[in-house]
Parts: sequence; C-alpha cells; structure tokens
Amino acid sequence: MSRYEGELLLPDGQPIVKPADPHNCFFPTGWNEPYSHAAVATLLLDETGKIAAVVSRHPDEPAEGGKKCLPGGYVELGQTLLEAAETETLQETGHSIVPGTLRSFAILDGPVSLPGRRNEHDLNIVMVFSARAGKKVQEHDDEVTGMSWIDRDAMPPKEHIAFGHYAIMGMWFRHLEQPFENLPIFPSGMPADRLLPAGWLD
Repeated sequence: MSRYEGELLLPDGQPIVKPADPHNCFFPTGWNEPYSHAAVATLLLDETGKIAAVVSRHPDEPAEGGKKCLPGGYVELGQTLLEAAETETLQETGHSIVPGTLRSFAILDGPVSLPGRRNEHDLNIVMVFSARAGKKVQEHDDEVTGMSWIDRDAMPPKEHIAFGHYAIMGMWFRHLEQPFENLPIFPSGMPADRLLPAGWLD
C-alpha cells in the first residue's frame, strides 16, 4: 500500500497538524485554516447483499464509544480512498473484501441537519462504499469489541448507532427497494423522501 513518506513537519519544525488544532491544514505558503477532512465508511455485505456488518466501538473510544457503526475511519496521508476503505474494513471486522466488489455508494457532505450527518461535528466529507465480504482472515483491532450482521428487520435503535450511520443504512435499504439511477449519490442535494424508506428517521 502506498503511503506518503515525506517529512511531516513544517520547515520550522512544527507538526503539519498541531495536536491542539487537529482539523487545521497547513501549507508551505503559510496558509493555516480549518478544512473538511476525508473519511470512509463501508457497507460490508454478506453473500445476499442485503445484510450489512456493523462493529461495536470500544466504550473508551472518545467519539461515540460503545455504539455500533459501519467499519470506517479517516483517510491517512498518502492513502487512496479505496485503500482506506479496504484497510479500515479489514482492521475493524477481520474480513477481506471480495476483489472487484468495492463500489462507491454515496458522498456525504454539508451541515449536520442533513441525513447521514448526525454527530458529524468535525464536518468530515465521508465517502461511503459498498462491498461484498470475503473470508475472515484476522481478528478485529482494539478500536472495536466485536462485529455483527444486521438486516432491515433487526436494526438496533437509531440512538445506538454512531455517526449518522443509521441514515446511511437506510439509504442502502432504499437503494435495494428502488435503485438510485446514478452512483455515488450526493444526499446533500436530494430530498429525504428520495433518500430513505418512509419513516426511517421518525
């Protein structure tokens, strides 16, 4: 996997991303402003394509600890989006992805009032993928305490699911019922009645 291996410090020795200001981006010109960061989430599906994997976040995790979510995380410096999705899925579920099945599904941006943006306080831009689960090849990492498979008829309460992923799963189930014409979808530009099954967020 290719990664950026250059110097991660500014010329004056300061880190590119300061611990006290983690969402600012620093450039050689001296530009220092807060920008959205890239993150990924993956709808990891069983062989039917209808049951998705969720992981249980460790209770000590600072963001949404103890809740369930789709496997995912930040895109590291030098990673591609596909590499990040594959890596986060493997690390958090232990499952590989069947080659050729990783597909873009949605790009989430915009304010927290939009579906899929609940608790997105850092206003990350999230690329959502779908993929077919391959073999379990390792144990999950210590960010999670376990993995389970859920379908539409056995969804946990939405308050038990982190990061607005409840809405993302609703978008997927809506897609299974009435496929979106063009993928990836941009939920920020679509009305809720086209995004989600009726009553999904009620």
